[in-house]
Amino acid sequence: MEYSVIDIIIMAILIILCIIMAILDITEFISWTKAKEKVFVGNWINIAVTMLLALALQIRPSLITILFLVLVVLTIPICGFECISPEGLRYPLFMNKGISPVENHSYEYKKGLFGIEHLYIYNNRSNRKLSYNFGIKNIRTVKMLADWYGKHGYENPLTK
Repeated sequence: MEYSVIDIIIMAILIILCIIMAILDITEFISWTKAKEKVFVGNWINIAVTMLLALALQIRPSLITILFLVLVVLTIPICGFECISPEGLRYPLFMNKGISPVENHSYEYKKGLFGIEHLYIYNNRSNRKLSYNFGIKNIRTVKMLADWYGKHGYENPLTK
């Protein structure tokens, strides 16, 4: 099969992105293993959109679509899940030594779109918030947040 110049450029970019994502995943997994106590929360919407995008691009099977599918699978741990520990949020090792300290974060439970309950974790330094909607009612998650993280201006109904 012959590839055009544009196909070769796209494949090279996808290979580079796959390598970068593999490195990020490995360093994040190492960071996750360093936490003695941890819970995972996630956002099923991020995962579903990512998978739908990958499936939509499988119309014309080729090396490019296979590389893209690999890239999508490699992005799921970083984009779909968050590891919460008493020390803080766990990130790839080269990002602040793999941890964003608990002092930088606060949390809040709210009803989101369509009445779906969400856990919002705020970065108090940048006013950025992360949204999660599964694993958020796990007893260990609720207890860890209540014990270690500040509340973002509300009373947690799950700890009453």
